[in-house]
Amino acid sequence: MGFLVVILTDLFVKKSKTVICRLATLTLLISGGFLVNDLINFQNTELLFNGMFIFSKSAIQFKLLVVAVALFSLLFFYKDDRLTKHPKGINDLISIFLASVLGMFVLISSANLLMLYLSIEMISLASYLMVSYNAYQRNQAEAGMKYVLFGAVASAIMLYGISLIYGFTGTINLYGDNLLNGLSQIGVVPSALAIILVLAGISFKLSAVPFHFWTPDAYQVAPTSVVSFLSAAPKIAVFGFLYYLLPYFQTGDTLNQFILFVAATSMILGNVAAVFQDDAKRMMAYSSIGHTGFVLMLFIMPQALILNAVIFYLTVYSIANVGIFMSLTYIENNYAIFNISDFIGLGKSIPTVGVCLVILLISLTGIPPTAGFIAKFLVFSSVISFNGANIYITTLLVIAVLTTVISLFYYLKIPLNFFLKKSETQLPSGVNSKVLVVLSIVLTLLTVLFGIFPSLFNSFTGLI
Repeated sequence: MGFLVVILTDLFVKKSKTVICRLATLTLLISGGFLVNDLINFQNTELLFNGMFIFSKSAIQFKLLVVAVALFSLLFFYKDDRLTKHPKGINDLISIFLASVLGMFVLISSANLLMLYLSIEMISLASYLMVSYNAYQRNQAEAGMKYVLFGAVASAIMLYGISLIYGFTGTINLYGDNLLNGLSQIGVVPSALAIILVLAGISFKLSAVPFHFWTPDAYQVAPTSVVSFLSAAPKIAVFGFLYYLLPYFQTGDTLNQFILFVAATSMILGNVAAVFQDDAKRMMAYSSIGHTGFVLMLFIMPQALILNAVIFYLTVYSIANVGIFMSLTYIENNYAIFNISDFIGLGKSIPTVGVCLVILLISLTGIPPTAGFIAKFLVFSSVISFNGANIYITTLLVIAVLTTVISLFYYLKIPLNFFLKKSETQLPSGVNSKVLVVLSIVLTLLTVLFGIFPSLFNSFTGLI
């Protein structure tokens, strides 16, 4: 409803920039209010609309996390110079943004493979438009086209997998015995092929290896506020859906083997490639790939054991990621600096932004006393307790530890240039985007607060 109201307002109200911002904010706040009410009054898990959607407590929690990221992103959009100075304005982007949030809601609640496909397409189309929103230069248009082409291929692969599942089982409903019985009766190879094809399409939205090729280029050229949103919210939605998919695709070893391979390669490639990046957003793109692999480790475990760790990790990751991109946008708006090697001496000019950036990077690394340490501890402790001396899971844990150490080398390049290296020229103090500084401080305080007092997270969600 809010999506349609925003479009109509933009068509009929002149100079509607402020009005659109308020309407979009109100839409997200009302959605969040309904979700909080549903969470408080939740009683039983239900299937709705003839089994097309699922209504459950954990689905509400994933949606609330999407709304929180969307609210911060909405404020972020209006402080990104690349969007606010766009010749056509920012209102079209806000409409697309709300459509993508709606698609994420549908994905999280999907109980049917057709709804999975439609929601993934809805998110993807919105993402293509947001990434290419101000693609005036050749490299920007090229990155946007690469994103679209990879997305089209991934969608086709997933649709083919869905068609195979329907042909093998006679159903596309995820809940019920027909899907499980059908997959178990056709043999290992056909069922494994169908499952892998569906998971390939889903992995595209996660930027997981080997479906990650679009990510570095898209992150590098897209508006930073858009990158911030796309690096967090779609991941939350996809992991929210994967959480429900586990019992239905975990009947054999196919899902676990797929996750073991994708998680290991994502952590290795993401963290190793990030070491060699100088562009800050490109570095964060590879970092995002590495974190995707880290979260995927949890999905080799039974559904009942992973919810706490998944939601806490995604919350902490989203806080740190959005805060880092806000700090990078502040630097971009004030100094037009994009490369890490050019950050030399910035710490003296913008010490507040520098300190926030360092703390948030430390959180992504997983160093105490930040919330990132608690998040990684939850993941490691959960997987270790489930391990049972499995050689493959043990290898995955070793890879996770080694790549976490590697992440120190690229995350700490930024504070090294910010504070420990001296600039030959005196840079002026930042004067614009003070709202970004305030938001970065708020997110940094949350990171430290949840790191020192993780039980506070329990007060908000009732999870840990």
